[in-house]
Amino acid sequence: MTVGLLLDQDVEDALAQACGDFKWKREYAIALIIREWLEESGYLMIRDPDPDGLSQNEA
Repeated sequence: MTVGLLLDQDVEDALAQACGDFKWKREYAIALIIREWLEESGYLMIRDPDPDGLSQNEA
């Protein structure tokens, strides 16, 4: 999904830190960040929160 996605080194480092802190996979973190931005920017309808949370398998 994110193979070949090039990020600036500072962004890649911050992403790696967040993934380590939250025990997320890189692909999951990128998908979560993009979804949040799209929702906040009005490009994607805000979904009802899932009581169990977004699972890593969905990303």
